[in-house]
Amino acid sequence: MRSQNNNTEATIFNIGIGSVFSGIGAVINKKPQEKLGKVLFKGMAQGALGGYLVYESKLLAGRISKQKNLTYGWPAKFMNSAGTSIIENAASNRNFWEQWNLNIGFNRIEFHTRDRFQVKYRIQPVSFLLTAYTAVQNKFEPKLSLRLGEFVFSGNNTFGYEDGNDYYLGRAISTAILLNPDTGGFNYNTVSHELIHVFQYHDFNVLNAYLNNPLEKFKEGSGFFQKMDKIFHYDFNIFIFAGLYKMEHFGQDQQSFEGYYSNYFEREAYLFSNY
Repeated sequence: MRSQNNNTEATIFNIGIGSVFSGIGAVINKKPQEKLGKVLFKGMAQGALGGYLVYESKLLAGRISKQKNLTYGWPAKFMNSAGTSIIENAASNRNFWEQWNLNIGFNRIEFHTRDRFQVKYRIQPVSFLLTAYTAVQNKFEPKLSLRLGEFVFSGNNTFGYEDGNDYYLGRAISTAILLNPDTGGFNYNTVSHELIHVFQYHDFNVLNAYLNNPLEKFKEGSGFFQKMDKIFHYDFNIFIFAGLYKMEHFGQDQQSFEGYYSNYFEREAYLFSNY
C-alpha cells in the first residue's frame, strides 16, 4: 500500500477501498438470475458512497486533536458506522439502506429495515477476547469510554513489541484503546490517533460479507451454529488487518520516524490526527 501525503489521496484511497471491496463482495453474493455487470456497478457505486463517509468519519475523529475536544468521538463513530454499513450492504448485494450496524467496542448493534424494523445485538468474539485481555492487564477508564464510544484503558501492559520495547503513547488493540499514563499525561492527539486505528479495523468489516454463503450453509446443517450465529458476528477481518499492518512494517526501521510512518495505517492516523 502507498502512504498518503494529503487529504486528496486519503479521500481517493478510502473511496477506492470501499468501492473495490464492495464490488467484489457483490459479485460473490450475486444471485444466479442477476446480471453480473449490474450487480458489480451497483456494489461499487454504493461502496464508493460508504467509503466517502468513512473518510469523513476520520476527519471528524481528527478534530479531537485539532480542537482538543472529545465530543467529536460519537459523531465520528456514527459517521463511521454509517459508512461501513453501506459498504457491508453493498458487498452483501443488498440495498444500501437495508441494514445499519453500530459498533461500540466489541458490541455490534444491528438495525434491520428491509421487511420490518428489527434490532439485533451480537458480539464480535475476537474483539471481545482482546478487550478482555486488555482489561485484565490495565485500568478501565469509564468516563473516557463514555465520551468516545469505545472501551478505553490506561496502563503500560501490552504485547507485540520486540526486544522488550514497550514504550508507546497509546495503542489500539482491535477496538480497545490503551493509553500509557507514563508518557506525560493526557494527550488529545493520541486519543484521536488511536480512534482512527479503530476505524481502520472496521475498514475491513466488509470482508466478512464474502463468507455470507458458506456461513448460511453452516446454519442450515447445524442447530448449534444457528444459535451461535445469533450471538456472534465473526470478526474475521482482524486477521487481514493485522496481517497487512505487519506487512507494512516489514523491512522498515520502526525506531525512526520515517520507518515507522512508512506504514500506511500509521501514516493515515498521523495525517488525520496531526500527530
